[in-house]
Amino acid sequence: MLTIKHLNGPQAGTEVKIDQTKERVVFGRQLDCDVQFPPEETAVARHHFALVRKPSGAWTVELFGTPYVAIDGQPADNGQVVRGGVKIELGRVGGPALGVGITEDTRADNYLKTAGQAEAASPRQIATQASTMAKVARAIAAVAIIVAVGGGAFATYNYISTSQATARIESAQKEFSEALQKEATLRISANARAQLSRAVYHVELQDGDQRIRAVGTSWVVGSNLLATNAHVAIAREGLRPRERMIVRAPGQNGQIYEVVEHKLHPGYVPFGAWLQSDVRFIRGYRGILDRLEGNGYDVALLRVAGTLPDSDRLEIAGTDELTALAAGAPLATSGYPSENLTQSQSGSLGITPEQHLGVVTGMTDMFHLPAQPSLRQLIHADLPATGGASGSPVVGASGRVVGLLNSINLFVTEGTRFPSAALVNFAQRADLVRDMLDGTAEQKLTEARAYWSSIAESFGSAKEFMPDNIVYDARPGEGLAARNMVEVTRKMNAKSGKRIAEGNKDLYLNLSSIPLKLAPGADYLFMATAEGGGAFVIFVDGKLAGQSSSGIFPFLGCRLLTPAQQNTGDPAKPRAGCAIEAHRIEGMRIADPSVTPRDVEVVLINKRDVTDKLAGADLTYTFRLYQWVPARQSSLQ
Repeated sequence: MLTIKHLNGPQAGTEVKIDQTKERVVFGRQLDCDVQFPPEETAVARHHFALVRKPSGAWTVELFGTPYVAIDGQPADNGQVVRGGVKIELGRVGGPALGVGITEDTRADNYLKTAGQAEAASPRQIATQASTMAKVARAIAAVAIIVAVGGGAFATYNYISTSQATARIESAQKEFSEALQKEATLRISANARAQLSRAVYHVELQDGDQRIRAVGTSWVVGSNLLATNAHVAIAREGLRPRERMIVRAPGQNGQIYEVVEHKLHPGYVPFGAWLQSDVRFIRGYRGILDRLEGNGYDVALLRVAGTLPDSDRLEIAGTDELTALAAGAPLATSGYPSENLTQSQSGSLGITPEQHLGVVTGMTDMFHLPAQPSLRQLIHADLPATGGASGSPVVGASGRVVGLLNSINLFVTEGTRFPSAALVNFAQRADLVRDMLDGTAEQKLTEARAYWSSIAESFGSAKEFMPDNIVYDARPGEGLAARNMVEVTRKMNAKSGKRIAEGNKDLYLNLSSIPLKLAPGADYLFMATAEGGGAFVIFVDGKLAGQSSSGIFPFLGCRLLTPAQQNTGDPAKPRAGCAIEAHRIEGMRIADPSVTPRDVEVVLINKRDVTDKLAGADLTYTFRLYQWVPARQSSLQ
């Protein structure tokens, strides 16, 4: 027998047992589906996919085109066998989830049970293996000959046979890295590399019991100033009483300095807020949406108590050197990578920086787009990096700082982050720090905003279509249309709310209430447009009655019941005043002509980690209320 169990959402815990005679089970939101989802669960298509029973008794996947289906976190293949105990997710990884239980049906014959069978690789596995080998072949072809410009030497790579791919790929990667490092070594002096390692200080958080946690890397830029990433410095805002941020000099028993002030680049928060104010996109091949992403202004200064050694100071490259950066330029970096490294150190007994050499692989603006030299403030490089290396100085051939390592390309497997083997990582160009030191950062930010707007003009806005899409998909029945009854806009700054603790996390929570008087016996759609993402809850007559989805466009569709329709016979378990699914249907069966308006309160929620760059941003939340009426009564079709 096949049993399907809803694992999350409003139906969590509900089981659907499939009749043994059933050969095909359809999943979706339509009423004719065997396993149904509520109409407002728009991550699920009307007809999403099916499970089909084969003559052998095995259940297999039947995909319906574009709707996304994942089995145990991996995209499902058409015809893939489904085993008991797997987890099926719809719409996206992390979306509506189902558990599958399969028990063997009672046999009507005396045949022995079939022995276990070997499993062939799925088409996706075969394609992945083929793609991997193709990438290896292309990579080896691309680096077949590496010319060391400084010495005129060259290295030749032999063809790597697929039968020994793993060992030979590792060897090729090592040789390639060594060749790049050799070239960079010839062009970055030993003195510059030694100075680089002396200048980097480990950034740590220290609690009241003197226990520490690594945060990142910083480097000396003044008598009592160090430069680092803004996302490292902002960790200081999460300190509790008796805690502090410190920096530790490299080496055994390195000197410790307390950070007494941190200053983020004035563009860090506004740029992040601007990016999150809307989902901007451009249509790519076959209409696929490509989202506008950004990586900028991630620099900060740390001021410490005491005087740092002048011999540890690094000099920032001049404008000519920075604007001349181009692919192939040699680079060196030093810092304290620690994430998932066995040699990572707590730092309490001393800390040793790791140094890497590489080259620039590309220069773009903060949107990863081509631009004129003055706007190419995002350095792409093949410098290895992982968590802990954030803030590391990147020097060029002159030994002067050209950038600050700040982000990497990565993928996540079972909650663990892994750097991408493509080895294309990113650094903020160092003039962003220089602007902070000479006091011109604010002025240049004003000029930059015009550039942001010019880039946005080439992209569409999700605000232009997502609300209408939600309204269309949320209809509780045919022949109905949504009438916009209320529209309210609020500015919400999480930091201006209250600070709360949830386990080891400190959060800012800001709430904004919207009181309403609504007639019961009608279906409503509550929806918000929340910059940076948010949610809301609904109270009916002072009692919690519903909670929205979370995101940039949180929404909740429900029927407002009368007090009589909420009555289940059990005073301890009434139906919610804002009823969905079975409670909605059951409540509607109770005839009650009452039209006395009910007190409805919508509470908008802006809740963020204290170290979130948007915690202190003024974000716009626009709330809309729709009532479902016969289509002829509404101007919105």
